[in-house]
Amino acid sequence: MGLRWAAIVTMSVLLVVTSVSTGEAKGRDPGKIDPALLALATANPTRDFAVIVRAALTKTKGDHAAKRAKAAIDRAKGKFGHSLSIAGGASATLNGAAVLALTKDKDVGFVSQDHVLTAKFDPAQGAGTLTTPGLVGIGVPDAWTQYGAIGRGIGVAVIDSGIAPSLDLAGRIVASVDFTTGAPGEPLVAPADPGGHGTHVAGLIAGDGTASAGAYTGVAPGANLVDVRVIGAGGATTVSTLLRGMQWVLANKATYNIRVANMSLGAAATLSYRNDPLATAAEVLTFAGIAVVVSAGNSGPGETTVTTPGYDPFVITVGALDDNGTPALDDDSLASWSSRGPTAPDGIAKPDLVAPGRKMVSLRSPGSTLDQMYPDRQVAGTDLLAPAYFRMSGTSMAAPVVAGTIALMLERNPSLRPAQLKHRLMGTATPLAFGSPNTTGNGLLNVSAAVGSADSASFVPTNPVSDGFATEMYALLVGQAIAWRDPSYNGGVDSNGVLWSDITWDTIAWNEITWENLSWDAFNWAGITWEEVTWEEITWETTSQNVNILGGARGWVLVN
Repeated sequence: MGLRWAAIVTMSVLLVVTSVSTGEAKGRDPGKIDPALLALATANPTRDFAVIVRAALTKTKGDHAAKRAKAAIDRAKGKFGHSLSIAGGASATLNGAAVLALTKDKDVGFVSQDHVLTAKFDPAQGAGTLTTPGLVGIGVPDAWTQYGAIGRGIGVAVIDSGIAPSLDLAGRIVASVDFTTGAPGEPLVAPADPGGHGTHVAGLIAGDGTASAGAYTGVAPGANLVDVRVIGAGGATTVSTLLRGMQWVLANKATYNIRVANMSLGAAATLSYRNDPLATAAEVLTFAGIAVVVSAGNSGPGETTVTTPGYDPFVITVGALDDNGTPALDDDSLASWSSRGPTAPDGIAKPDLVAPGRKMVSLRSPGSTLDQMYPDRQVAGTDLLAPAYFRMSGTSMAAPVVAGTIALMLERNPSLRPAQLKHRLMGTATPLAFGSPNTTGNGLLNVSAAVGSADSASFVPTNPVSDGFATEMYALLVGQAIAWRDPSYNGGVDSNGVLWSDITWDTIAWNEITWENLSWDAFNWAGITWEEVTWEEITWETTSQNVNILGGARGWVLVN
């Protein structure tokens, strides 16, 4: 029967300080106004009210109801809003006295309040209408019904090509910023996606299925989205542009409660993550409390094809599973194009886990580059004449499924840190009969198990942080207690021959040996005011390298 929506009416009643006089009230018609509005307007004649004015019945052919409603509004000296022919009238804003005056106008049939309505996704009802096989198979509807979690209040940054307006995201794109125009980037821009990729990603994270009666609902239909546009219409960006977007996320994380950043993009790994500026920036976001979810890449089936920043050991790297168009798990397989580890040149096992990523249906950005290139991939929702959805494949589609899951986890337990989230995701993943740590990681995402997990442990990489991260953190951490990963590392001494147990902040030799042996998770990261850090002072050593979001050497390349 579709999703059940509850309309919540928000109405504030002011204290009665002035009332309409008896003379002013004379002649008004109480039968032509909502009783609640009548009481409010009578008690508050100078207060403005948003109203809907329905025109009176007329038998005159061609006499337009909306025009007559507007004429009545003008006579009452109200502020006309919009013609509402579908309701036989118009919207307007008038003070209480003018609202009462409207009831005396022969052209007015009825006056009602223009209430504020908030549509609410019902997890129990929505679970029964979701049809995306992969999402059903990994337990998305089970998480909704068992825990009531839909990501309410959690901000998810979509660092991508933009997010186009959609009924499925109405009211939940809380900020938009564009770094592709050469402008400073800080001013907010209207939601839009000239490429088409970011909108699809956003729908998988947080679409509420409005345009499909719930069939194509995303994982966290209550989450808020922060649109960080770093990718142009052609499908590529530069490392420096991407870094600017990541800096903006860091600076605004508290403003929009950004707890997750989805990065369905990647560049070829040409050097160790320890010297990679994207890896450093991803680590900064991670230790600042933002779970960074990254697609593994679409360059499989060859080994060592995981891209940056997905090859960083601290981020959550997601490969793609082919669900074969069914919710059953016994016919699943690893998508042939999903990138494999170990990472080059560091030899780290990646991805961390896999999620459905083949032929995923999510939101369409009408007129975008992808929309024009692949019109056959448009998918209709409830309106057959205006398809609201689009079918795409890639690890770009698998990553947002994990990002949405994290939003559910954080709604249920807001105190979880990125390392704890990663541990729970990997620890609850469903083992697969095929694959390996370098192809499927710990297994297939299990949404309901991850959301329901109470494991308090944290993921601890066996690899050190990047050199750039270690260098920048010194000034922030100095003075805190120092903990070491391995007392026997490097023969039990640092580069100057000092025992690890004897090192203090005054005697520390701040070099690769030291920061490799530091126990970074032992520091108190919560005490750092990240927003006040001037990240523009960092020398990122950026290049003009293109970061490609769908695979291939340049631009938009879709996988099957």
